[in-house]
Amino acid sequence: MTDDAAWPLAQHVCRTGYADLPASAVESARRDILDTFGCMLGGSGSPGIDELFAVISRWGGLAESRVMLRGIRLPAPQAALLNASMGHALDFDDTLDTGGSIHPGVSVLGSVLAVCDSLEGVTGRDVLLAVALGLDTSCRIALASTLDRGWHRTAAIGIFGATAAAGKLIGLTPEQMLAAFGIAYSHAAGNRQCILDGALTKRMQAGQAAGAGVFSAVLAQTGFTGAQNIFNGRFGFFELYQPNGYDTPVLLRDLGRGFPRRGAELQALPLRSAAACGDRCCAGGTSAA
Repeated sequence: MTDDAAWPLAQHVCRTGYADLPASAVESARRDILDTFGCMLGGSGSPGIDELFAVISRWGGLAESRVMLRGIRLPAPQAALLNASMGHALDFDDTLDTGGSIHPGVSVLGSVLAVCDSLEGVTGRDVLLAVALGLDTSCRIALASTLDRGWHRTAAIGIFGATAAAGKLIGLTPEQMLAAFGIAYSHAAGNRQCILDGALTKRMQAGQAAGAGVFSAVLAQTGFTGAQNIFNGRFGFFELYQPNGYDTPVLLRDLGRGFPRRGAELQALPLRSAAACGDRCCAGGTSAA
């Protein structure tokens, strides 16, 4: 097995149970879920959402996961894409200022909601655990990525949290979770030029991370493989996406012990307007992505 940081991260996600979460991490996950739900509802009628829905629903597919406020079920990856796009549309969703302004919650909850609908017997504790681990994963990678390289972190990094959450819910083994992270790496994308240009693709990129996270986890469960040296390889995430701008030890610092004392910041105003209020997220903090 690889000695890449992705392997202990995969083991951590798979082996952590609800009883291992400190009360503060559970409360942070609960608050983040409620806040992100509100952002999804608020953004459900925003520009671009009708267009995304029209295109994706026209193609149809397995009716397994609900699209919020649309009265329709779609394949889980497509439902995750739409719901997460709604959640990011208004820029009110949680943010980790110390992690380059990543919004970790929207891709994680978009993934979790879609997977829950496709399964039976998912409990509230299962949801809280998956969300907590997804947030932890995204925030750790964001904190380890120390320089701004122009990536839309909510998408390019958020996909790993979405994958962790989906994989936890469907019961991936550590080996499968590693494969899922490798598959997710093949999907990791999202640029900040769309932010400068005021393009609708910013909200879509968050949805893209959620949908691809679901896809990565489900595909890995079949035995499909991805890169194993995901973060530290010659062409791994840090070297390729964050050249001379990463701190690998931060990714695994206090793994399994360093859950957030408080949740990601819950914004009182859209990120581009500045002021945020509330808690801090996962392994540290969040911001511009």
